[in-house]
Amino acid sequence: MDPRLSISDNDPILYPAPETAASPPSEPLFVPSVPTAEPLDDLVNHHIASRPQSIVRATSPPKPEEYELVLFFKSECLKMWQKDPRDWLRKERQYLQADKKNHTKARPVVNKLPTILPAAQPPAPAPRAQVARTSSTGRIQKPRVTKAPAQNSRPIRATPTHSRQTARVSATPEPRVRTVAPNREDKDFDSLPDYTPSILTLPNTPGCLKVDWKGNPLDLSKDPNRALLHDEELSLAAALRLDCATYLTSKRRIFMRRIECAKIGKEFRKTDAQQACKIDVNKASKLWTAYERVGWLDPKHIERFLYT
Repeated sequence: MDPRLSISDNDPILYPAPETAASPPSEPLFVPSVPTAEPLDDLVNHHIASRPQSIVRATSPPKPEEYELVLFFKSECLKMWQKDPRDWLRKERQYLQADKKNHTKARPVVNKLPTILPAAQPPAPAPRAQVARTSSTGRIQKPRVTKAPAQNSRPIRATPTHSRQTARVSATPEPRVRTVAPNREDKDFDSLPDYTPSILTLPNTPGCLKVDWKGNPLDLSKDPNRALLHDEELSLAAALRLDCATYLTSKRRIFMRRIECAKIGKEFRKTDAQQACKIDVNKASKLWTAYERVGWLDPKHIERFLYT
């Protein structure tokens, strides 16, 4: 074995370091933020020299030592708060209130402008009198008078002397209350047979015959036939604006047709009631609805009349 290929105990140094003198210490990477005393004066003086004069017009400019104090200022708020939070908060509030007072006093007071009244309107010019003008031919031209357009003459109606003057309290017109029922020809209820159920069969329920109808109810307090009607029937007739005689006549005609339909086995409907009465078809429909609700159209109320 070749002795040159034998492995020695210590490996040779491949890249030996050059033998040079020790390098000088390098400068720190981050320089201190607070300048030293010597360049501090130059920095403050340079700032004062380059400061615009418009900034310090209202107040006096800061002094150089005040600038130096700001540069070396170090916040102690956290330490003061950790020492006594309540005392620190109380002092900060006092500083804030004092600052607000000083700011209010330093603010210039702006005088409010006086209120200007609206300008008075100039007086209307007086109408100029028309002067007669002389034409070139020597004739005098009279001023033209514009005539108002002639209105169609209409006969004046005389106001009746019996018109009553009512004093209104409010601007809303009061609805007229008709105390006289409309002129109806079908009022002879005595000439018709009475097949109607007894008023004692009405249920003891207030408003059992109530229907919806537009308009003010008719005043039946002085109707001579009001004693022949039940109180609920009076309300029904007043709501439909039917006097007692017309209501009784229409009621008898409805039950006459009810018996006719029952004899032939026909269902009694609203159309039958409308054809039987001689009043408005809508009012006849309301009568049919009210009678159907209280059960007056049931066959039990007309059984005694079917075989007579």
